[in-house]
Amino acid sequence: MKPKHIAIPIAAALCTCLCACASADPFLTSPTVGKSDPFDYAGNMIKSEVVIDGLDDDELWSVGKKATVSFKGCKVTVMRRPTALYFYFEVLDTTPYAYVGEGAADEVTYSDSIEIYIDSKLARSAVPQANCYQINLGRDSRTRILSGSNGAWLAWSGMYAFETREGYDAEEDYYFMEVMIPVAQLGMGANDDIGIAFGMVDRTVDDNKNLESYYGWYGMTYKGEFVDPQSPAAYLVLRTSDNKILSYNEYKRSKPKAVADRS
Repeated sequence: MKPKHIAIPIAAALCTCLCACASADPFLTSPTVGKSDPFDYAGNMIKSEVVIDGLDDDELWSVGKKATVSFKGCKVTVMRRPTALYFYFEVLDTTPYAYVGEGAADEVTYSDSIEIYIDSKLARSAVPQANCYQINLGRDSRTRILSGSNGAWLAWSGMYAFETREGYDAEEDYYFMEVMIPVAQLGMGANDDIGIAFGMVDRTVDDNKNLESYYGWYGMTYKGEFVDPQSPAAYLVLRTSDNKILSYNEYKRSKPKAVADRS
């Protein structure tokens, strides 16, 4: 399949955003539309350093510095490069189901999908603010991307590329997703450390009804602590120098004392 090079226009109406914390319906709140223009930077879409085809067989995946995290049958490999973030998801899921009502972006959150959360300035706010991003990518190729503002997730426009691949033979119980996100549009420099979190939705019932019992949301824990994607203060840190993922306390301890004291 050809990789999907996506530019999602800012919505003209209110949309439903994902809320990954526990509630009666953990996926629904009512954001308003943002005004930021992520396309206003030199270069716009960049050339990817790997072929975005759902395979991790490019040389860079073998020789580049990588970080890996796992949760609920989902393994995520992350590469932080000067011009882009690269992600490779390997998801164990024997129920390849989706909910499709009107085909709206919000329906991704009721369907098999992966989620990427980024705090590009490592501001660690209690709730989503500017420079926070949520990217939902569906197994069925539908997408939804949001940015933070005053505690809400707002519809956002951005450039990215991804490809989903269904497993076969020995991998038939899996699906795989390869993602590239240019960093300049996120307000990040080539060497900036960032906050990061992940989530996943697994739809378990092959019935096209919007019922909470038909899907589940799963997030990360790190050394026994839940990494709440709705609170950037809880995000882990992706350290650019060596592509390691650390807790914020580990990250502070790894910095020179004078720098850590200013954090």
